[in-house]
Amino acid sequence: MTTPTHNRPVSFDLSREEAWVLHAALTSVVDRSLDAGELPRYARSIVLQVEADETDFDVAALRTLADALTAYLEDPPDRDEATAAALLDRIRAEL
Repeated sequence: MTTPTHNRPVSFDLSREEAWVLHAALTSVVDRSLDAGELPRYARSIVLQVEADETDFDVAALRTLADALTAYLEDPPDRDEATAAALLDRIRAEL
């Protein structure tokens, strides 16, 4: 990804479905990290942020979200695929 031209947080207005897919993608990252013996503190903090319905993300968080959605799209549930792809496009547009 290219370096963003801004440092301001980006706010997303997420539907319930979008928040669910984002949460699923992030928890998948957390689970894989824990399985590998790593402590995914940053991804976990973003999970908590999404759970609290706080949707202002800085550049580092946007990159984490993009990475999580990219990994999630490798084998998503059918019901989540279109939503995950659309979210990834929105996030990439901000980066």
